Amino acid sequence: MKATYNDRLKVSLSRLTLSSPLLPASGTFGYGYEVVKFNSRYYFGALITKGLSLRPREGNRPPRIKETPCGLINSIGLENPGLEVFMENILPVMKDVGLPIIVNLAGHDVNEFLEMIELLNSEEKIVGYEINISCPNVSLGGLEFFYNKGALRELLSEVRQMSRKINIVKIPPDIFHFKEIVDIVLQEGFRILTVANTYPAMYLDIENVDFYFERKFGGLSGPAIYPLTLRLVYLIKKEFPEVQIIASGGVYNANVALQYVLCGASLIEIGAASFINPNIARDVYEGILNYLDQKGFYNLEEIVGLVHRM
Repeated sequence: MKATYNDRLKVSLSRLTLSSPLLPASGTFGYGYEVVKFNSRYYFGALITKGLSLRPREGNRPPRIKETPCGLINSIGLENPGLEVFMENILPVMKDVGLPIIVNLAGHDVNEFLEMIELLNSEEKIVGYEINISCPNVSLGGLEFFYNKGALRELLSEVRQMSRKINIVKIPPDIFHFKEIVDIVLQEGFRILTVANTYPAMYLDIENVDFYFERKFGGLSGPAIYPLTLRLVYLIKKEFPEVQIIASGGVYNANVALQYVLCGASLIEIGAASFINPNIARDVYEGILNYLDQKGFYNLEEIVGLVHRM
């Protein structure tokens, strides 16, 4: 790939410049270093970890995954080895990839978030935190912060004071009450949003007349959700133009990624599609470049939010 192409897709994330607008959605590429096996390292701008907690989490009991028409429901439950194992065994391998690292933090209360941030702040290769207030399939944390606005304000206020990294808030896909949540995020000094997490969903085992997942519900991802999340990206950017949006939801080709960009997203997370095509990042990256060539644009920045300027 020509070096000039890399310049065309460079994107700013706060004070950082990334070589690509593409990111692996948390939990869909493990801890990110697996992308090297598929030559995807050159097409991602940074790595995003699986959701990380202070202590190990076993996650939910199987079954945890169910394929649906045009989608995938997961009920993983944020299984992870905890911060100590992450820092000792996983982070060194991630550093070897050579990309900036964003850690998805999934604490169950404010203190857990702060303890993790305090320990991770000194890691130079970690450039940002994705604060997860939107996981639909855990008992503590996740959506609890979304429902309890007082707890959310406290969390964001404390994180802003403690963090020495770029701070990103990953919001749930609430297509009806997004203004309230974004208002709070902005009031607490945050300007970067990941829009959005999976959609709460359910599947029934009709043979046994029972719920498929132990927790009854999971999170729906995949192509089925992208039109809903696309509308949410558009509305948030229209209402809050000062917000930088990382779009996440159903990106399975360059066409979908470009729709998100045109609606106002400057970065794109790729998730469930990687289970089918491990080289999806390459295909999306090259598809975006081809679109720019065909339409006579030089770089990605020219088309971010273009539909809002029409």
